[in-house]
Amino acid sequence: MNIAESLFSWFVASTLMASAAAIVVLLVQHLFRGRISARLRHALWLIVLLRLVLPVLPQSPFSLYNAVPTLTDIKNAVSGFAFRLDKPAEKSENSLKETSYQSNYTTNEAKRDVSPPILFPQDAKPATEEGIERDSHPAVRILAVVWLAGAAVLLGYNLMYWLRIRTKHKHLSRVTGPVILDIAEECRRLFSIKRPVDIYRDPNIQSPYIAGIFRPAVYLPELLDGEAISKRLLKHVIAHELAHYKRKDTIWNMLGSLVFAIHWMNPLVWIILRRMKADRELACDACALDALGEEEAVHYGMTIIGFLKRYSAGRSQPHLLYFKGLNGQKEMVRRIRMIQSFKKGSYKLSIMAVVLVLLIGTATLTNAQVSEAGSSAWVHAEDGGNETLFANERFRVYDNLEKGARVAPFKFKVPSLLPEGYSFSDMSIQFNDPPPSVRLGYVKAKISKFGGNFELRIAPGADLQKQYDRISKMEQDETDQKDNGKVIEKESLSLAGMDEGYKITIRMTAWKGQPERYYYIWRDQGLTYELSSYNLSSNEMEQMIASMKFPDAKINKIYVDNDYHGKILTYLYDTEDIRRAQELVGFKAAFPRMLPGDFAASGSYVSRKANFNHVENDEDSMRKLLQVSYSRGNGDRKNKADPGIRDVSFKQMLNGDMYHEMKRNGRVSFTRIDGERNNVKLKAITIQGHEVLRTEPYKVDGELSSPNETNLVSYFWLNGKVCYQAVFQGQGPEEQKIVEYLMKPDR
Repeated sequence: MNIAESLFSWFVASTLMASAAAIVVLLVQHLFRGRISARLRHALWLIVLLRLVLPVLPQSPFSLYNAVPTLTDIKNAVSGFAFRLDKPAEKSENSLKETSYQSNYTTNEAKRDVSPPILFPQDAKPATEEGIERDSHPAVRILAVVWLAGAAVLLGYNLMYWLRIRTKHKHLSRVTGPVILDIAEECRRLFSIKRPVDIYRDPNIQSPYIAGIFRPAVYLPELLDGEAISKRLLKHVIAHELAHYKRKDTIWNMLGSLVFAIHWMNPLVWIILRRMKADRELACDACALDALGEEEAVHYGMTIIGFLKRYSAGRSQPHLLYFKGLNGQKEMVRRIRMIQSFKKGSYKLSIMAVVLVLLIGTATLTNAQVSEAGSSAWVHAEDGGNETLFANERFRVYDNLEKGARVAPFKFKVPSLLPEGYSFSDMSIQFNDPPPSVRLGYVKAKISKFGGNFELRIAPGADLQKQYDRISKMEQDETDQKDNGKVIEKESLSLAGMDEGYKITIRMTAWKGQPERYYYIWRDQGLTYELSSYNLSSNEMEQMIASMKFPDAKINKIYVDNDYHGKILTYLYDTEDIRRAQELVGFKAAFPRMLPGDFAASGSYVSRKANFNHVENDEDSMRKLLQVSYSRGNGDRKNKADPGIRDVSFKQMLNGDMYHEMKRNGRVSFTRIDGERNNVKLKAITIQGHEVLRTEPYKVDGELSSPNETNLVSYFWLNGKVCYQAVFQGQGPEEQKIVEYLMKPDR
């Protein structure tokens, strides 16, 4: 995005947010009409003027914009316009694997009940051009150029106006008549103006005005200076202009002209400035009457009315655009009514008026906090402690026995001796089953080479017959019985440490060379154990049973899955898990609890690179990443027909050459469900001065995906040695705000 587009996105955000402030002011003025003074009405418009002109404002939890789209939201909506023209499609079943938890999860490929939570993005046609394309949209570019051109013309007009006034000032003569000077001095004292105010005669104007920023001067028409008019009329005219001087209205005029030049494209700004000018004249009348005295109200009003009728029709001096056309009948009636009802002291702001200005100013002259998440939303696990992140008391999976045994609802034994080539894979805990249970998985595998698996199930209870009945029912399949000659045999088993046990042998008599399969079930100290395998011999299984021990430091060392086989290494549930995860990924990974837009962390895990982008080889596939998944609100999925962002995934891993390769090629490769590459084009954008690579919208499995599947968009950025990725399911205005938030961890 170029400078013009960046400025335009700021303009849209600023002008819309100021419009919201203007609507608040209009509502307040309407609700309290007749009960707020002219000065207060104008003061409320100054709040809107400041909102329009100030480029940076503080953040506040009391800001109006906490409840409406913020400046960043709107800027991102403008800059991301090209990518939200189409309604997001629906999420596919494959994409649901990314954040779901499965109660029967196992990393063993041969007996896997469900696929691991791996992201399968859309396939796309290979990029036909080298390098990175810049993010923009023709409509945004055209509007940006039109807006910028209009602003330049109006700023030029304002500059010409000020230069013309300054040039003309040099050729005008000061008023020297003693009558006018005496009246001016008297008015200066009435307004407690310390330094003299110069008064000039201007033969080219028909009504008086005041101009100048640092040393404002009053300009009178030549006819007024030369006519035999009453001192009272002169006093009223000069008092009105000095009231403008006292109120610093020339400064507000200048700000108003700048605002108009910048926000000319917003029609509401035209209305705002016209209303502000009208209320300013009323406030100026009130200020003048406060100095002249209540008894002068009627005469002052007659002077203003007569002067407007006589001189306003053919004003020829140059004026800024938004000051024109405000001497109509309606405004004259408003001024007359205010003057008629004026009471001494009404110009002063009451305590309630000050409180009202402060309340509206606090709500509208502050921005929403950078993130609803707040600074406390970043977890600093490395600082110590053990805080629960996801209170999942239904089902958990651990990659190390030491932590799993501490969390489990009962103490249990594990084999201290494992068959050659096998290692611990994972431990899952079912908390809410009647009764709760523990499952330990073991695998014989190295990277992509699988050699077998077995598992050990443990649960409270001592009824082995129920356990046998369950296994027998599961194995007794009529088709198998008829075609394969399945035979189920049960024999008593007595080994050291057993209270009672059975060996269950499954034979497929019709299969030549088919090995026997075994189940071992036994009771030990109130727990029922079940060891089963398709690959192990009965001798290997009985040796393991004989080696059963309660976990200790030595056993814990061999029950850690570092050289893991599955796509998921470990899920994270608390800050202790994050510390282990940081050791696995090799850096202090960032971990925000919440994201802007009411997205709360719903799950986290460490996995293999396949969940980041396409892997190049076995070694590359074993690289580790940390992912945090986020859902909006209470974590319930939105209606599938709803547009906008539905879920966010935040991924981070050591970069290597990955980011630079993506940038050089102008594309990123993901892995489809069939294992093939899915090339998606990238475009470079700038967020907070930092380069970010953004994908075009893509679907989960590319051409294999259903047209109704949800579009994904990924952002990549590099910070030091770590590459970060934010994946959005569905698109919405919070995208770049969330990325901006993630790029600045609360450290």
